Amino acid sequence: MKIVCISQVYWPDTASVAQHLVDLLQALSGHGHEVTVITSRHNYEHPEIIYPDHENCERVHIHRLPNTGFGKRTKPGRLVDFLSFNFLIVWKLLFISRKKCDVMIGLTSPPLLSYIGIKIARLKKIRFVYWTMDLQPELSVVAGYMKKDSPIAITIQKRGDYIFRHSDRIIALDCYMKQHICNRLQSDKKEIDVIPVWPVMESVYEGKREENPFRLENGFGDRIVIMYSGNHSVMHPLTTLLEAAVRLKDDKRFLFVHIGGGVRLQEVCDYKEKYGLDNVMILPYQPRERIHLSLGSADIQVVSLGEGCVGYTHPNKIYGAMFIGKPILYIGPEKSHISDILNVCKGNIAVCHGESELLAERLLAFAGLSESHKNAIGLCNKTFAEQHFRPDVLLDQMIQSVVDL
Repeated sequence: MKIVCISQVYWPDTASVAQHLVDLLQALSGHGHEVTVITSRHNYEHPEIIYPDHENCERVHIHRLPNTGFGKRTKPGRLVDFLSFNFLIVWKLLFISRKKCDVMIGLTSPPLLSYIGIKIARLKKIRFVYWTMDLQPELSVVAGYMKKDSPIAITIQKRGDYIFRHSDRIIALDCYMKQHICNRLQSDKKEIDVIPVWPVMESVYEGKREENPFRLENGFGDRIVIMYSGNHSVMHPLTTLLEAAVRLKDDKRFLFVHIGGGVRLQEVCDYKEKYGLDNVMILPYQPRERIHLSLGSADIQVVSLGEGCVGYTHPNKIYGAMFIGKPILYIGPEKSHISDILNVCKGNIAVCHGESELLAERLLAFAGLSESHKNAIGLCNKTFAEQHFRPDVLLDQMIQSVVDL
C-alpha cells in the first residue's frame, strides 16, 4: 500500500509523538508498504534547528515543509507558524493523486491538521486513519487557553467531530479517550481501536545501580533519584512534586531530577531559585539511544496527569518506566488509565495534586524500604509491562489497524 502521514514533528525530533510515529512508519515500511511523511523542517523545541527538505530514513520518504519557525516564545509567533504550516500542508496535499496514496494517517497536533487532511482525503477518495493522541478543544479548555463556549472552541470541536465522523478508522490511546469520542459522536457504533503507545527505548539498562553511566556522569551518588523525564507540559502540573522537594530539601538522601523541556520547566527553575533547592537538578533531553541509561539511573519515575484531563490526553511515561523495572510515582486523578495499572501493580506511590505533605511522607517511607523491596516493586511493573505493552505486539496491532480497512 501507499501510505502518507501528515505530522508537525518527525525524526530526528525528540518529541514523543515524533518517536512513536517513527516506530510506526518504519514498521509499515518494513512490511513492504511505501511510506511518506509530510512534516515541518523545524525542530519542535528548538525551531532554529532546521532539517533537510527531503530525506529517506529506513525506507520512509520524508518531505519537510519550509514553514516559519518563530517557536513558542510568543503567541503571534506560534500563530504564524501554525498558519504557515497548515497552508503548506494544503498546498502539498492538493497535488497528491489517488494513485500515490491509498491511506492517509493524520494526528491531533496541531488541532486542525487532520481536518485539512480528511477534507482532501475525501475529495480524492483516499482512506483516512485518525491517530488520536489527545482531544481538542477539551484539553485547551482545561488548560485555560480558551473558554468552553468561545467561538474558537466551538470551531475546533465542530472540526474535530467532522474528523471523527468521517475517518475510516480511529485509534484512541485508552478506554477513557474512546468513551469521550463516543460521547461526542453520541454513538458507540463508530469503529475505534484502543491501542496504547509503547516505550521508545533501544534497550534496557540491566547493570548495577551504582555503575549506571548516566548516574556516574551526573554525580547522583547514592542518593534516591526521583526523576521526571520528558515534556514538562502545562497539562501535567508538577507543583506537588516541587513542594515535596521543598519539604525534603534538608534530607540529603533525595535528589529530584528533571530531564527535558516544555512550558512548565520554567516553574522548576523558579522553585529551584526561590527556595535554594540543591536537591533539584535540571538536565536537557537525552537522545533516544541513551534514554535507557537516563531512565535506568533513577530510583523512582514520576508520571503526572492534570486534573480534569483523563481521556483528553495520555501520558505515556509510565510504559517506559515500567519496562525498565522502576517503581512509579503517580500524581493525578484517582481514576485514570495510570491508576488502573497501578491498582494491579502494588507498591507504587500515588497521590492527588495538592497532596505534597502526603507525597513527602510516602517518599520517606520509600527511602526506608530495603533495596530488595524496591527491586520487587520494579520487577512487578516490568512483568506487567511485558505482558501488556510489548512494543512489537502494539506495533502489529497498529499496522493491522492502518492497513486492514
